Amino acid sequence: MRILSLAISNVMKISAATIIPKSEVITIQGDNESGKTSCLDSIVMAFSGDRALPTMPIKKGAKKGEIVVKLDGDKSLGIPPFTITRSITDKKAYVKIEPESVTSGETPRSFLDKLIGSISFDPLKFINEESKKQRKTLLTLIGIDPDEWDQKEKVAFDKRTELGRDLKVAEAKVKDRVVYGNVDETEEIKVGDLTNKLQKAIASNQELTNRAEANERLKHYAIANKQTIENLKAQIAELEITVTKQRERYKTEKDDLALTFPEDIDSINTEIQSIESKNSKIRHNNQVKSDMDIKDTLQARYDVQDGDVEKIRADRLKLIQEAAMPIPGLTIDDSDILYNDIPLDQCSDGAKLMIGVAISMALNPTIKIIQIKDGSLLGPKNMEILSKLVKDKGYQLWLERVADIDQYNATGKVGIFIESGDIQYIDGIVPKTETTSILKKMKDEKVNPVDDSW
Repeated sequence: MRILSLAISNVMKISAATIIPKSEVITIQGDNESGKTSCLDSIVMAFSGDRALPTMPIKKGAKKGEIVVKLDGDKSLGIPPFTITRSITDKKAYVKIEPESVTSGETPRSFLDKLIGSISFDPLKFINEESKKQRKTLLTLIGIDPDEWDQKEKVAFDKRTELGRDLKVAEAKVKDRVVYGNVDETEEIKVGDLTNKLQKAIASNQELTNRAEANERLKHYAIANKQTIENLKAQIAELEITVTKQRERYKTEKDDLALTFPEDIDSINTEIQSIESKNSKIRHNNQVKSDMDIKDTLQARYDVQDGDVEKIRADRLKLIQEAAMPIPGLTIDDSDILYNDIPLDQCSDGAKLMIGVAISMALNPTIKIIQIKDGSLLGPKNMEILSKLVKDKGYQLWLERVADIDQYNATGKVGIFIESGDIQYIDGIVPKTETTSILKKMKDEKVNPVDDSW
């Protein structure tokens, strides 16, 4: 859908202007502050209304401004040609669409909102933006919300960063730590247990001593009894039996005692004295093991979180790679837009221009209007590229250039020349005095307005 005619009166710096595009490129020339930009901004104001109005939309001294835009419609959408009339007062902007049947019961605003993309999108503005903004614009264009994905990555990245800090603390705690290899225990030894052990050992040794002393007494008893046998012949038989038994018991106990060694009390006392040192090493080993376990757990969690971050990035990259780009060879990495694997800011001016216009077209699929407000920077080669692109894609390019009247005349009076808010020449055909009447006649549709042919 393209503009068939544009009529402006008392809007910003424009007193009266009438333009009927005849070709794909509409060039508006004039000196600084002459009203060139006001022409382009009027198109946006016609479509967007209050949202696009500047602080002072009406020309100084006027009470009312008006913008009339005629469009050719869109057969594929079932929209016939229609006219937008935007009336602006110092309090409000009003819009009317004719014929009213075009809106099919919708309000003019909702109808226009469905049609417009970035009407004021300027390919050169896009090209001159920093790469971060360019990337965000293109991601939004291909249906990816960069803020949503950036937030996902930030949450995962922050969580990974937090785990990374904990991991570094854990690593620092176990770095250069020594494990005592000669200590196998994992639980500290209780002094009370060794005291009980000592008491049991003392009791056991005392029992052995008592047994030894008793055994010696048994020997003396045997000797005494033997003497008694000598003295008491009458009791010899009985006493000899007793002596024999006592001897057997003595021998058995002596043999048993010979195989039983007393407890090493000195070593237990030594162990008690050294127990705190050993317990310190046990505690140390247990702490090192605990710190190592914490470090390993954090490392595992960090690895999982790192995988989450990489998956988010991979998913986003897959979406980008699978998205339909507005121009072949265009891709997006983590920080830049690439064209044939070359960062956009390193591409040739021609390539940048082609990319900017292609993106502009993609942002404006229905209203096929592109604006460039800094056209004076474009040389003949880039203008040739631009003209071919807009012609091939069926778009209109509205372009402004800085020029005085001598420069306009010297370049063959190509396009429209504007001065002090009034169109002075349209290819040298229409003088300033006729512009107001042309505007009125165009609105009344009694005559055909002059076009911008060249």
